[in-house]
Amino acid sequence: MTRNTLRISTAAISVALALVVGWSIVAGNSVAPVVAVALAIGLTYFLRRATSDVTRDERTTLLYEKAAGATIRFCVPVAAFAGIILFALRERLSTELVSAGYVLAYVACVLLLVHLAFYSYYSRKH
Repeated sequence: MTRNTLRISTAAISVALALVVGWSIVAGNSVAPVVAVALAIGLTYFLRRATSDVTRDERTTLLYEKAAGATIRFCVPVAAFAGIILFALRERLSTELVSAGYVLAYVACVLLLVHLAFYSYYSRKH
């Protein structure tokens, strides 16, 4: 299988997965999305293994690592800042928005802790 065939197959799997998840939300079925996601992951895994072309090299890995780091550096402060703003305006906002502020603040903290744990693990490993 070539890289282009893999790209088309992955796009088709993504579209099928989106259709199944959308249908299950409308139908109120909670089992179908779990099964569909598991099947999509498995099928994509086997398609990647069947690909003979090189799909990932050092440059791709470096770009992925830089993008992941930039995502953490951007999203965590934005989530924390939004959580603090929602918490600070708690008297003027609904309880749902204040709860969302708490969730955003806790998510930012958890992401920072997970990032710190992985950083510590990889700094000892390498």
